[in-house]
Amino acid sequence: MRRARGYTLVEMMVGMTVSLIVIASSLALFTINTEFGTKQLQNDFLRTQLNIIADTMKNEIARAGFCYDCTSVNPFRAEGKLGDFSSILISDGATETEGSCIRFLYNHDKRAGASTYGKDDAKGYRKGTDANGDNVIEIYENWRGLGNWSCDSSHWKDMTFDRLSIESLSFKRSLLQSVGSTNKAQTVEVTITASLKSDSSISDTVNFTVTVPNVDG
Repeated sequence: MRRARGYTLVEMMVGMTVSLIVIASSLALFTINTEFGTKQLQNDFLRTQLNIIADTMKNEIARAGFCYDCTSVNPFRAEGKLGDFSSILISDGATETEGSCIRFLYNHDKRAGASTYGKDDAKGYRKGTDANGDNVIEIYENWRGLGNWSCDSSHWKDMTFDRLSIESLSFKRSLLQSVGSTNKAQTVEVTITASLKSDSSISDTVNFTVTVPNVDG
């Protein structure tokens, strides 16, 4: 009598169960890896966008008060809300130390012998909201004149990538005064925190300090 060869029903069921467990584990691991990879890509995207904003702001703020060839009084120092002057205004003030809006001037086209500033020399950044009510960083954009150049005016334009929500923006001023001199150099510490609109759990912060070499005094 020939002996029957093959698997019993119990052996087949055990084998199928083990196979299903292996497949399920592989799928779970694949899902975890995919989710981790997606979040990592989103984090990288957010960090890249914040670095672009930070680099733009850093380069612009460092030019505050730049006059090019001033021989006496520097006309590229902005007047604050109390009538005093500084290369940097924070929340419209020449002596305010912290706020979410910064304004400044510089000779943007290196005009020789400039004795006053024009509308295209006026710059600024602030935290605001767009037409949809989303939090954004805005850059000052002058249209007709300097009468609207203030932290509360409407002549500001969103510079934030659409997928980002700006949670906070702060500017903090420090004065560096040389011994025996009335001239004061300034540093501005800028902190930006943002998240993705699609997933607010993905959040990041950049912090940088700008030295403004065009001294007040």
